[in-house]
Amino acid sequence: MDVDEKQATRSTASLRWFVWCVFLLLWSVALLIPDPFDPFQRYVLGGQELSEQTSFLMAKTLHISAYAAAAILTGWLRVPGNWRWALLAFWSFHAAATEVGQRFVPGRHGSLRDVGLDHLGLLIGVVISWRWWRSNPEAKWE
Repeated sequence: MDVDEKQATRSTASLRWFVWCVFLLLWSVALLIPDPFDPFQRYVLGGQELSEQTSFLMAKTLHISAYAAAAILTGWLRVPGNWRWALLAFWSFHAAATEVGQRFVPGRHGSLRDVGLDHLGLLIGVVISWRWWRSNPEAKWE
């Protein structure tokens, strides 16, 4: 690998870590601020009032999708295999820790159900991005 290829590889790795960190920061903040949606207020989408069930389904779909994205981004980092799995364990801890943290945020309520849904999202993300999660013996820290 020549100097230009190494520089391009480092730039790509830096960009991936930047995206991963920004996602981590934004999702953490979103989970630990007061809930912008009042569960007792009716919301309108496309001129239709959303039912409580629809609002609940949308919120839980967001949880699953965000943690699936976290797993996909973690695989995309292309760090050595053991580190990838350690970062997935970090996201598992993040799911539980933010739910505990929500117990101290007005309008939020930590939930074991949400932790379970977050882990479902992580599993979905790993399945979607499995080619990045398989062992890559050539992956090295640059």
